[in-house]
Amino acid sequence: MPEVEGEFEYRVPAEWEPRAGTLLAWPQVDQAWSGLYPAVQDTFVHLQRLLREVEPVTILVSPDEQSTIARLLGGEDRESLTLLPLPTNDIWMRDAGPIGAWRTSGDAPEAVLLDGHFNAWGEKYPHGLDSLIPLMLARRWHRRRLPLPFRVEGGAVDCDGCGHLLTTESVLLDPNRENPGRSELEAGLGHYFGARHIHWLGSGLTGDDTDGHVDNLARFVAPGQVVCPGPDVPSGHPDADTLAEAHRRLSAAGLEVIALPVPEPVRIQGRHQPASYANFYLAADRVLLPAFGQASDQQAIGVMQDLFPDRQVVGLDARAVLAQGGAIHCLAQPLLW
Repeated sequence: MPEVEGEFEYRVPAEWEPRAGTLLAWPQVDQAWSGLYPAVQDTFVHLQRLLREVEPVTILVSPDEQSTIARLLGGEDRESLTLLPLPTNDIWMRDAGPIGAWRTSGDAPEAVLLDGHFNAWGEKYPHGLDSLIPLMLARRWHRRRLPLPFRVEGGAVDCDGCGHLLTTESVLLDPNRENPGRSELEAGLGHYFGARHIHWLGSGLTGDDTDGHVDNLARFVAPGQVVCPGPDVPSGHPDADTLAEAHRRLSAAGLEVIALPVPEPVRIQGRHQPASYANFYLAADRVLLPAFGQASDQQAIGVMQDLFPDRQVVGLDARAVLAQGGAIHCLAQPLLW
C-alpha cells in the first residue's frame, strides 16, 4: 500500500462529515433517455424531496426551464431549495461538479473547489457545458477554484477524511484520461485530497462506461472501514472475479471490509447495467440507497442501517437513471458552503 509522504495543504472530507448541502443537475428531456424521461423526472422529484427534508439542495437548471421546474417542485425556498440557472450537458454532478476540499494551512480552514477537468470519462460524450461547471460555480460563489494537475472525476475516488483514499487503476490510469504516471498521481492525490494511503483497486463493474468508478465498487463508511459488494457471488455473475479481487486487495491493505449484497444482474433496454448498493449517498441524518426492485434491496438496507444506526436508510428506485449508467451517488455532489 503506497504511503504518500510530506505535509498536505488540502483535505477532502468524508461524506459523513458536516456540510452545507447537496448539488444536483435537473435532467433535460433531450439527454438521450430513450423514452424513460418521465420515470427519470419522477426519480429526481423524489430524490430532491428526500434531500430537502434534511439539508439544503442546489439544482442546476436550464435557464429557460427554471420557472417550470420551480412550479413542479412547489417553488424555491431559501431554506431548502435553490434553482441555479446554469445549463449542463448531463446530470452526473458527482463527476462534472467541483470536489469540495478544505485548505488546512493558514490561520483558518478555507473551502475551495477542486476542478478535475471533466472530459466525459475519456471523451465519450459531449461535455462542453459540464467541463465549465467548476469555473462557473467558483465565480458565482466567489470561491477559489484549484485546477488539478491531473484528471479525476468525483466518482473515481472515495475518501475517509483521515488519510485513506480508494480508487481504481482502470480509471485513473486510463490513457484517455491523459494522466501522469502512478507515482505522480499518488503525490497529487496526497496533496489535494489529504490522502496519505492510496488504495488501488483493479477494474470496475461490467457495463460501467466510466471505465470502472470506485463508487460502484467500494466505499468508506468510517475511518479505515469500507463496504464492498460480494465476495460471495455465483460464478456465472459477470462481476464475480472483479468483486473477489476487490475484497482481496482491500483486506490486504489492512482495511476492515464489510460485505454488501450483490443484486441480480440488471438489464435495461437490452443492456447490462452496473447495479451496485455501493452507490449510496450520505445526506444529513439519512442514507439514500439505490434500489433495484429485488429482494436484496431490503438486505442492503439492513446492512447499511446497522452501519449508520443514527441515520434513516431509505431505498430509492434507481432503475430509471441506471439506464444511463449511474445511480444515486453519481447524481449528487456535497457542498461545503
